Amino acid sequence: MARLSLTSLAGVLLLVALCSEGAPAQSKLDFHRRKHTNATRPSGGVFGVDVSSPYGQDTFSCLLDNGYTVAIVRAYQSTGNPDRNAPQTIANAWAAGLNHVDAYLFPCPQCGKFATQQVDEMVNSLGGTQYGMIWLDIEGAEYWLGDYSSNQAFFEELLSAALSQKSTGVYASAYQWSSIFGSDYTGGGGTALWYAHYDGDAGFDDFSPFGPWGSPNMKQFAGDASVCGADVDLDWYPA
Repeated sequence: MARLSLTSLAGVLLLVALCSEGAPAQSKLDFHRRKHTNATRPSGGVFGVDVSSPYGQDTFSCLLDNGYTVAIVRAYQSTGNPDRNAPQTIANAWAAGLNHVDAYLFPCPQCGKFATQQVDEMVNSLGGTQYGMIWLDIEGAEYWLGDYSSNQAFFEELLSAALSQKSTGVYASAYQWSSIFGSDYTGGGGTALWYAHYDGDAGFDDFSPFGPWGSPNMKQFAGDASVCGADVDLDWYPA
């Protein structure tokens, strides 16, 4: 996880007052294998990137020059360990002049660690690094616990732990959500939603409600894009 000002995408929560259904491959794990070069960019809105690899200040400066003002940096890996590159990558994004920088956590339900421990490990690894929101990356049913009830319990512990640290949002799609938690599950209400639909369209016209969300806050509209020599996913939300 795209991931405001120094409060980062916490500002996107204000948009609540103001995924998608389709091809089931709504996962970074799948999408990183696909290239999308026909992304459309309307005149309005805020554009950003999410990254899972380390990048320097020069790369983020180039991204900023290309109109990407937000970055969401992986800070916890699906292997059950903090991403040790995250603090410096986040610092590089700020130093380049980006407006908003967040962190995302890819949990490891099968790693034998409580969800609270994983959040604590990520937060402690980031130390004094300045960042805005935490985004919980919810995808890949094969990495979860095998039944809806156990998955829901793990998610609720994860969310509670993250909320005790920072404003928290959820990255998910309708397909991933229902695969992991069941289509009727509505846990996580009140959090911001960052949903994935790789249609190349920076807009919400494709969105259909799922889980507790009647409307989204941010969209990951293209994946595995090459911009400024970096492998990034492309994100958008209304200004």
